[in-house]
Amino acid sequence: MQGVGVPSGVVDQGVSQGAAAGTALPPLRKRKLNASGSRKTSTVWEEFNILPDEPEPIAACKHCHKRYRCDPKTHGTSNMLAHSKVCYKNPALLLKDPNQTNLVSGEGGFLVPTSQRFNVAACRKAINTFVILDEHSFRVVEGVGFKQMCKQLQPQMAIPTRRTVARDCFQLYLVEKSRLKAFFKSDCTRVALTTDCWTSIQNLSYMATTAHFIDTAWKYPKKIISFSLVPNHKGDTIGMKVEDVLREWGLRKVSTITLDNATANDVGNTCF
Repeated sequence: MQGVGVPSGVVDQGVSQGAAAGTALPPLRKRKLNASGSRKTSTVWEEFNILPDEPEPIAACKHCHKRYRCDPKTHGTSNMLAHSKVCYKNPALLLKDPNQTNLVSGEGGFLVPTSQRFNVAACRKAINTFVILDEHSFRVVEGVGFKQMCKQLQPQMAIPTRRTVARDCFQLYLVEKSRLKAFFKSDCTRVALTTDCWTSIQNLSYMATTAHFIDTAWKYPKKIISFSLVPNHKGDTIGMKVEDVLREWGLRKVSTITLDNATANDVGNTCF
């Protein structure tokens, strides 16, 4: 079959008519060419540029400007591909580097380096601290809003169940208790105790014991070392409970024990 030719004048006339009608012609697509002039198919060319005016085909990294021979007949793109995965100046790789740290605002407004590595244990500890400090129930982790917030902050994180959070909080209590006991035994010279008793709306009697001390940073913190249910608020009961707390924590260097002005505490004072 013989092809039908189209006069060039007809093509020019059609183009001019399309332009006159306001129809925008699609732009010509530029092809990326490698050193041999053929089309680039490797993704490595997104990180490298071919250098002009070189005696042989040379490509340079866009980030660190390291040069590689890129003649497709002799070298190929393997070396450049290997370099693109470890380039120390590539911003995309810095975000994925587990050893790379970020500077964030820490205690006192100072910048401190923090790791970008996803740490499951650290995330679970942060949830436990959130539940304890803000006095949330364990089921807060099963809320829809809490799950959406965690997925936005760290998509790789698996939200623990409320039973897991309860178990983790108790384990955190044991760890902090052992750490505080070690401090009382080695670095603490004196401890002052205060007690407080009250009755709940269920008519149950409770007693809390708080330790006041000076730490190694010369700060004056206080820690609740006992919070328990007691049979009553009589002086003998309070005295025996304080004795049990002292034995449990191994406290021998107690400077003072302060109670409120209830009449039952007069009997408790004779027990110390």
